[in-house]
Amino acid sequence: MEPLNPIPQCIDCLMSLAQNAVALAADDRPGLLEKSETAVRQILADAEMNPTSSPQIANRILREIRRLSGVDDPFAEFKAREMEQARQLFTQLEAKVGPTLRSRVSFAALGNNLDFFISPEQALAEIPRTFAHEISFFRDDIDQLEACLRQKPARVLYLTDNAGEVYFDGPLYRYVRARSGRTILVVKGGPGLNDLTRAELKGAGLENSFDAVMDTGTDGAGIDWDTVSRDFLDLIASADLVISKGMANFETLYSRDLAAPAFFLFKVKCVPIQRYIHAPANSFLAWWKEGVQREDL
Repeated sequence: MEPLNPIPQCIDCLMSLAQNAVALAADDRPGLLEKSETAVRQILADAEMNPTSSPQIANRILREIRRLSGVDDPFAEFKAREMEQARQLFTQLEAKVGPTLRSRVSFAALGNNLDFFISPEQALAEIPRTFAHEISFFRDDIDQLEACLRQKPARVLYLTDNAGEVYFDGPLYRYVRARSGRTILVVKGGPGLNDLTRAELKGAGLENSFDAVMDTGTDGAGIDWDTVSRDFLDLIASADLVISKGMANFETLYSRDLAAPAFFLFKVKCVPIQRYIHAPANSFLAWWKEGVQREDL
């Protein structure tokens, strides 16, 4: 599958993202909106000439807004609220999560309702209703994940997405950890939208809830291959299985050849992705991709 070309279908979304970030960072400072809009339009024009992924464009926009505003993480308060709201809902539902892999995959998928474009309260309000019924995945490759786990993979990477999702990821993480040599939770190396970083784990007192936590070595949504650390590249190269949460991780990871098989778990949240993968709006996908023979990489 060829990478998704984000221009022009993602422009409205990227502009909205920029406006949200500026609103959170501006603190009523005059002129910041105008400066940011000028910078964003230049970034979008550059992207049209030099195609790249939508998450990479978003990351360039956010870096520029951080530079112009001097605010290191415009979404910090948003993430704190998201984490607390997610924690409260998780405590209500945790005991009802079944012991099977399917039940835990479904619960983790529900966490991907969270989105930086809508409030945590609105995103989480959908979860109890959906949780009451079994999720029907538009693409359902859970059996392939289960078959892989029977082989007890030595090293599994669990790539996180939105900050509050980590509560919903917990039961699946623990299931995988019990069936692998080592399962590593991978967070972002710096702020990007409402994505999970070490700061959110520490703020929520979750830094010791996972056997191993590593990061991408860079900020931003998805996997920004141009700026990730050498440690992260080595980690990916040595993995036996990659579990990838969220749409941005799917966009930046699926088209890349990896030695390890990857299991993508996400909700379809936008029209360009709907068209790209021919999936209905708001559908859930549990998508398996086989790895590439190491000698062919």
